Amino acid sequence: MTVFRLIFFLLSAAAITGTTYVAYLGHGGESRDLDRSIRAVSAGRGLNGSIK
Repeated sequence: MTVFRLIFFLLSAAAITGTTYVAYLGHGGESRDLDRSIRAVSAGRGLNGSIK
């Protein structure tokens, strides 16, 4: 039983460490082109066919 606890602890620690490292590097943050994406969508045609 102790071997399984040790393996579980090591895998958990590795997952937490990896997630922390990736978050520290800035991966998975908010999109920097979010405003441009919203403008591109809102510049499309409306329901009645007119341009917004």
